[in-house]
Amino acid sequence: MENNEFNSELLQKTTQHKINYFVNYTMAHPHLIAAFKELQQAIYQSPGTSLIFVVGPTGVGKTTLLQRLVQKLTSDKISELELDRGQIPIFGFEATSPEFSQFNWKDFYIRLLKALQDPFVEVKIKYQNSTSCWRQAVESALINRHPDAFYIDEAHHLAMLPSGRKLKEQPEVLKSIANIAKIKIIPTGTYELLPLIDLGEQLCRRSKTIHFARYRVDNSGELTEFKSVLQTFQNNLPINETPDLVSNWEFIYEHTLGCVGMCKDWLTETLIDVLSNRKNPTTITLSDLERHARPTSQCLKILKVIQQGEKKLLPDITELSQLRKALGLPAERYDETLYAADNQEYAEKNNQVKRKRKKVGQASPQRYPVGDSENGK
Repeated sequence: MENNEFNSELLQKTTQHKINYFVNYTMAHPHLIAAFKELQQAIYQSPGTSLIFVVGPTGVGKTTLLQRLVQKLTSDKISELELDRGQIPIFGFEATSPEFSQFNWKDFYIRLLKALQDPFVEVKIKYQNSTSCWRQAVESALINRHPDAFYIDEAHHLAMLPSGRKLKEQPEVLKSIANIAKIKIIPTGTYELLPLIDLGEQLCRRSKTIHFARYRVDNSGELTEFKSVLQTFQNNLPINETPDLVSNWEFIYEHTLGCVGMCKDWLTETLIDVLSNRKNPTTITLSDLERHARPTSQCLKILKVIQQGEKKLLPDITELSQLRKALGLPAERYDETLYAADNQEYAEKNNQVKRKRKKVGQASPQRYPVGDSENGK
């Protein structure tokens, strides 16, 4: 089958050109589009929000989401940037993993200033300066550059701390900076970011959480979307014959867990191998994919972490009942339409709660003997 999703001239170019094309290729799949729209609305239509947490599985495509956000927000501000060349609509950087379980705020502030393209950051860098000095420099730079938002990729590194007290301080620092500079801060990371969320009443009021989820094959609609993603990938692999990824969707799903970023990385590694090490390659085969597939043991470990994170984000009926009771509302009268009715785990939990409810004095269902038990009738 001839590939027609990209310029056919690419097939006549060098191996490196082909590799570069696919490495830089991204697609606007449904979950990415939904997360993007929700994130953009949170930036511009949620005036009371300071922190926008974006959480999701490893390899789901969070970095791609941030790249698209930068492209969109920058292009929308072109006319304003012509008038104010000092403005940066949005920027971001990656939070580094802490050493010895101690997050380094001084290093964080220096990286922020560099990402903000502070013209005097190299002159300012004096590591003996106190952390508060660096924070003041950051707040001043943010006010001068007045971005709409900045993101922190791999922000779950902020949660790698030895004590609960220190953990609570992390998002409070970010919220304070956001309030002073009047911007939105977007911490983005895996489900390890969840401990930083909902740590206090002020943070609950000033924060929003966006779940960038993987594709679930127990949902027929998402299975169709996942197959569509594979179709798009196979049509954009720069090789003479289009490989058949869709027919092997189960094998691919097993080793990507429904995460588009993991799928892209796997296909990229396989493509590089085939183009670089095979003479006159025609297509990518199932055996090529198998050779570069993630080990099953690793997939299991990653899936367990993902499922734990997904479970924490499910609506909790017990908590809702407690809230209604504390407000003086009937605990049993909750609006089920607020929750995902097609969520199997939610439905099972909901049924368990309903089964437990009974009126005062009402006996639990049980079998009673029929006839005269003494005579066995």
